[in-house]
Amino acid sequence: MGYDVFISYRREAFESANLIAEKLRSAGYTVFFDLETLREGKFNEQLLTEIEHCTDFLVVLPQGGLDRCVSPEDWVRREVCHAMLHGKNIIPVMLSGFQWPTPMPEGMEELSDYQAITATSREYFDLSMKRLMGYLHSKPHRRHRKVLLTAAGLAVALAVCVAIVYYSFRLVSIPVCTEVAGIITKGMGVMNLLGADNQAMQQEWDDFHQRYGRLRDSAELVRLKAPLYQAIDHYRREIDRLAEEQPVPVFDLSHFRLFLLGLYDINAAELQAFSETYQSMFRDLRDGLDTLKARLDRNEFSQLAFLMTENSFRGYQHALNMLYYGYLETLSLFPEKARELHRAVSQEWNYYPNGVGLDLPAEEYQRFQQREANAYEQLLKEVEMQLTKTESDVDALEQKLDHIENMVGRAASSASAASRQGEPSALTETRESSLAKKQAYVEAQRKKLSEIDEQYEATYLRLLEKCRLQQADESSYMWGKLVHWATFMATLADNRKKTEAQGIRLTSVVTPERALEDMNTLLASYQAYHPEAAAYLPAVRAFYGLVARGERPLSGVLVFGFKDDAVHPLLQAGDIVVSRNGRPVSSYADLQKALASGGDGSIVFLRMDSSGMLEEHRTVMPDTRVLVGYLDLKE
Repeated sequence: MGYDVFISYRREAFESANLIAEKLRSAGYTVFFDLETLREGKFNEQLLTEIEHCTDFLVVLPQGGLDRCVSPEDWVRREVCHAMLHGKNIIPVMLSGFQWPTPMPEGMEELSDYQAITATSREYFDLSMKRLMGYLHSKPHRRHRKVLLTAAGLAVALAVCVAIVYYSFRLVSIPVCTEVAGIITKGMGVMNLLGADNQAMQQEWDDFHQRYGRLRDSAELVRLKAPLYQAIDHYRREIDRLAEEQPVPVFDLSHFRLFLLGLYDINAAELQAFSETYQSMFRDLRDGLDTLKARLDRNEFSQLAFLMTENSFRGYQHALNMLYYGYLETLSLFPEKARELHRAVSQEWNYYPNGVGLDLPAEEYQRFQQREANAYEQLLKEVEMQLTKTESDVDALEQKLDHIENMVGRAASSASAASRQGEPSALTETRESSLAKKQAYVEAQRKKLSEIDEQYEATYLRLLEKCRLQQADESSYMWGKLVHWATFMATLADNRKKTEAQGIRLTSVVTPERALEDMNTLLASYQAYHPEAAAYLPAVRAFYGLVARGERPLSGVLVFGFKDDAVHPLLQAGDIVVSRNGRPVSSYADLQKALASGGDGSIVFLRMDSSGMLEEHRTVMPDTRVLVGYLDLKE
């Protein structure tokens, strides 16, 4: 079934043509008006079919509107000639400044003979529209307008009903939200107690560190260690007691309760993540105390050992702060009534940051979390640099030992010759004694370095265990574990690059290559749970390989798919966008800012070629309505 009226126009007459179309539609006519500019590029043959089925044909003519009709491929010429060929009721609408050209374009000479109207000013536009409707052969569809009005009324009524149902469910959801908010608030109260234990233990260690610097003998060290042992045992029992009295939070997440929570944008993944983090905070504090006790047993009090212990306590506090900001972000979604317990008890929490309420946008809470994550990462870098320095010191001692051994060897040869001649060898004995002491010192340093490596590897393995994917994990939570590991791997690569630039060779068993192997294992596990990820994971593996080798920074966002499986005119699953509109893209938040800023439309992305290498492409993003799904590649 065709339209009543077909409107042909040029781009410069769009505003007037659009106004005419709206007037005709409001009067009850069906109008074909090409709002999507289908005429651009190759002429669209579908438009000719629409002309054949319409009754009236309007051609809106601005100043110089027929000048380009001398070209056979001009789309206005094509439409007008097609309307003439099929005997349509043609009405030229002449805008301000239009004049019939002399001569008329070939084949269009009769157009000036048709009954035309002028629409040269807005003042007389309504009068011109009345004249125009008088020239139309089509009749307005009054009955259809009544049906539309009735349908609109029904739609409004339906919308009101939906709104009533929606807000009714929101009221029903308040008790469920209050219960869930109460569980996580009580959990944060327990975490506050862990923060108190961590800070108290840190104070004990700081006191020990200060007194250790004034020690005179080993007997005094034994006396100094005794109260620290007592403190470790005390807080270890306190943590175990608290874990027994306050077990891991459990949430009743039936489908209906999840639906009610979903009305406030609260999902199961966030609650599951809270339970897992709650459990890990207990485990991490226990592990920290056990490691400290082992250092006391071994009398391990090097500068590196003191730094690692201090940063362990500080890192735990940063982890608590991250958890707190995530808690505030989640609680800010809940209705006011569900937050009452938080308002009642949070005033007593002394081990979280102050001055942050529940009225901030999500981006602010995430910014606070990122700040704590950056501080935690800086602590890891400090330990890495100190470990590197210790390794360098040991290497220097080894070189010095080799030099001394050569000197002693030469001295021994001289002493042997002298002894045969009856000369004393006291100098040789002194050097041999000095050499033995230096050898013993180097061996002690090697032993300490080996112990540090063991602790470093134990920390590595604990982090890896936390990043293992579990079948019960939500998809987003699994991906979060992957990017957490990727961030750690990138830190290793950055530190090695810096130390090698200083001429220092690392000997630690914890390397970026090892982290990359474990990353590929995690990616294989992810693909086993999500087979559809096979479309983009090869590119992810290649990208993380470049990061581990220090050949690319950990920066960019991954294209993982498109809405309704549409075909994008440029991007493919597996592409990694690193720049948009001339701005670098490190994360999805950067991409959103780049899109909001406008710019030159440029895009830089990585794409895997047939050989498995990532190749950089620079081009301009074409106009498209295809929605793209992105994933961050780092925390």
